[in-house]
Amino acid sequence: MDNWTSGFRVDEAFHPWGTLFDVAAPGRVQSGYASVKLPCRSAYGFATVYAEPAAAQPDRPVTTVTYELADTGTAPRYLFAELVKRLGQPDEVTRDDSPEAANENTVVLHANWHRDKVRIGLSLYGARRPSEFGDALGALCLSWADQDAAAQPFLPAWIAANAAAAAAAEGAKLKIFSVRYDIFDDDYPPPSPAELALQSPDVLLTPAAIAARLGKTTFALWTDAAGARWYLSTVRTTVLLGGEETSALHFYDVAPARGGGFTEIGTSSSWSVRDAYGSTSMKDALEALEAIPGLTIERSAGHDA
Repeated sequence: MDNWTSGFRVDEAFHPWGTLFDVAAPGRVQSGYASVKLPCRSAYGFATVYAEPAAAQPDRPVTTVTYELADTGTAPRYLFAELVKRLGQPDEVTRDDSPEAANENTVVLHANWHRDKVRIGLSLYGARRPSEFGDALGALCLSWADQDAAAQPFLPAWIAANAAAAAAAEGAKLKIFSVRYDIFDDDYPPPSPAELALQSPDVLLTPAAIAARLGKTTFALWTDAAGARWYLSTVRTTVLLGGEETSALHFYDVAPARGGGFTEIGTSSSWSVRDAYGSTSMKDALEALEAIPGLTIERSAGHDA
């Protein structure tokens, strides 16, 4: 029994889906996107080089695990044949049989199977791919696609943070800044509560009282009526400044080169706004942010290569 849909393995250890990254790989990543290569000799009947579990951050559940498949002298096509035997024909498959693909940096076959809430992927390389753990012929990837289940333990805290932001928005004092370009694309829907609670818990949905005063080319720096809490908002999303992931902001001032250049203000938690290089509005926003006690601004300049 492979137990694909129940969890993942790292050598003899079995972890059910929902296991936090910090439990599967304790102390290996302190913050931010969490991914680490762990020695792993075998998984699901395949000889492996290493396993690489990954999560949105260390205190979130592992949602993908990649196993590099060891070179045991067996032709790579038999790895594909074995998965077809177990799982049936893949839901998607692509091949590249061109001579140019015969190198370690290319994938000559990629196949995906969807089984319940888990996706199983196989990639075969054009040549053996070296790593610090040994050479690999390809990769087997498991992805837990049940975002609602993965996010469920974290939704109550995220919902409470949204309620606090909505309360702070009553009587809020705003500074609104305009940019030349749309901040978001209508072709992409707003992030869902489950997506944010799981992947970017510091990013909230913008309170209605604030969103009503913004549009696609504006963002706001605002504070509650007491001046105790500061927020940055677009019409869709909001961050409370001063948190673990939002006590430092970046300010990128990138001059035109091959590209047209840009100016960007953002946090490490997937919230940012961008405007053209030299934007006076962004510089005005930077000046306002620099006046907030305890907030760090990390500046970076360069050329748009």
